[in-house]
Amino acid sequence: IVFCMKDKDLQDELIKRRRAMKQEYVVIVSKYALFLEAGMTVRGAFVKICRDYYEKEHVKINPLYEEMRYSCNELKAGISESKVYENFGRRTGVQEYTRLCALLTQNLKKGNTALTRRLKEECDNAFTESLQWRKRRGEEAGTKLLAPMGMMLVMVLIMIMLPAFFGLGI
Repeated sequence: IVFCMKDKDLQDELIKRRRAMKQEYVVIVSKYALFLEAGMTVRGAFVKICRDYYEKEHVKINPLYEEMRYSCNELKAGISESKVYENFGRRTGVQEYTRLCALLTQNLKKGNTALTRRLKEECDNAFTESLQWRKRRGEEAGTKLLAPMGMMLVMVLIMIMLPAFFGLGI
């Protein structure tokens, strides 16, 4: 039983990790598009996004930026950019980042000049997906609150009905 509970805890942590990464996807893609449009290289934009996060005063640990920091260290160690981006996409385990990394490696290999346009399209798609995801989460929260609201209704009814029954007997 203890083994199964530990496994469930690990699964819950993995789901929370992926959820935190998905929440940051729109921000990452929009920053990437902005930096590349401003004339930065793919590598420079990647490093700048990571560095900007850690230069803030009150930084809380975010699994996405930890993976990005690990990738920046790989870049400093001399591993090729395409390999670093592929590893980053694989380590995150989130489909969106795998798609982003495929765009970046395709740009490195083929020299795609339309990368900024494709990143803007990806940003628009990510924004709509984010809105849909947040709506779904709101609906789930509303559904989870139905049971406590029902229990509160029963308690209020009991509080109203008990004095009425005891008042009739006197």
